[in-house]
Amino acid sequence: MRTSYLLPLLLLSLLCGLSPAHAQRKAAIPFNYIPDATEDQYNQSIRNKTLPLGPDGFVILSKSKPNEYAIERYNASLKKAWTATVPLTGTETVEAFLHNDEAAILVTHRDNGNGKQEIHAHRVDLRNGQKAEPVLLLDAPAKDRKAGIATSPDGTKLLAYRYSTDANKALRSISGNLYDGKLQKVKDTNYNLSDLRGILSAEVILNNAGDQFISLISENMNRLTVRQYTIQSKDAKVMSVLVGGVFDGKKVYIVDSKYGLQPNGNLYGAVLTADEKTGEYYSLKAVKFNFEKEDMVFAEEFKFTPEYLASVNNLDKSGAPKAKRLEDIYLSDLILTPDGKLIVLAEKKYMEGGENSPYYANEIHLFAYDEYMGTAWSSVLMKHQKAPADEAFTGISYKYNMAGNSLHLLTLEDLNGKYDLYLRRIDTSNGKAEAPKAAGLKVADNEDIAYVKDFTAWLTDKDLVAVVRPSKKANSLQLRRLQIK
Repeated sequence: MRTSYLLPLLLLSLLCGLSPAHAQRKAAIPFNYIPDATEDQYNQSIRNKTLPLGPDGFVILSKSKPNEYAIERYNASLKKAWTATVPLTGTETVEAFLHNDEAAILVTHRDNGNGKQEIHAHRVDLRNGQKAEPVLLLDAPAKDRKAGIATSPDGTKLLAYRYSTDANKALRSISGNLYDGKLQKVKDTNYNLSDLRGILSAEVILNNAGDQFISLISENMNRLTVRQYTIQSKDAKVMSVLVGGVFDGKKVYIVDSKYGLQPNGNLYGAVLTADEKTGEYYSLKAVKFNFEKEDMVFAEEFKFTPEYLASVNNLDKSGAPKAKRLEDIYLSDLILTPDGKLIVLAEKKYMEGGENSPYYANEIHLFAYDEYMGTAWSSVLMKHQKAPADEAFTGISYKYNMAGNSLHLLTLEDLNGKYDLYLRRIDTSNGKAEAPKAAGLKVADNEDIAYVKDFTAWLTDKDLVAVVRPSKKANSLQLRRLQIK
């Protein structure tokens, strides 16, 4: 049985005041940043441009010139070990950034100008920064849907894939090439999807063994299907469930979905559904796909009732008009805790109006399920972030880290007159949240970019790096190492 819609302690996190500075500034160096205008602000290809290499260092990807990216390795004291540059053509975009024990790899998408789209991989040796010749992973007709790339969590497998459609542009198959971490081809892949009707969304996920999971939404945004293809077999294991349909006299359909392959080997999925007639959010549904046991475990449906909306409005102390309906909420992360809980995060993100309007990232909705997918707790964390159109979500929204069973959320906010990075700790065993704690950086509050969240990364649970513009050094961004007390 659901324990409560909202935990009062998350409200207290904003009412009980701010804790004093809690981060010790260990090192800082100037940082050159050029925004990438080709990035989709709502669906970024690369959300993490700093990749930890353990507690002693990291690699970072940054745009060094208008048509060039740089991959750089630093130690924990921010001493640079090497730099490798990757020049791009005018039509080339970055699609993935990953590393394994031996190399950092940047994957790009290119229109070659001869009717072909291509997926290339640029491999850099972690020991010395030596860059190998780019490898063409896959090509496809330029008129087809954009080809994609999936990478394993440990960076040892890459799958470049293309879509095939029929005369009506309906998706019929996905085929591709699987590579290892040295960019040596492992096998060809082919997934026949012609038995499904009306596929509107297809996502390819890869595990460390090279097994592929194809997550599909079909039948007019009503059916959720996941197929697993192991590296040893061409035969798929299939799990499917009808999520949309008529419930309580309302016809509902899927409006958003999110999948997460977790360290326990299971794939988890979550979908938001909405009333087809009114467009109002109807419910959250979550499911665990256990392919080893060929079993699906469904969580209790969480319905977005008028009482839930009233609870959210009661938490909002910003003075803005109260919301008449839930809207602009998107699934953002699925996190598995060490004790087996699934945490689903959804964030309110939107533009205020048309072109050149501000961007906003506000409340975070959290839903927790126990190891059996029973409801554990749910809550809403209130925040109010705003950015100009040219920055979009560069500095707003959040970054997270799991430290044991404590969920850390880092945000750039103006709270009680202090513009700073703030850390919130949430105990995932019960949902209790600490008050937001300021890093004590006194981030510059002017027209220049003050924080670029994609470069934030935890080297350990108490040691992180971030790119910020402190007010005392307002003329330049800095790459900083912070130690959390």
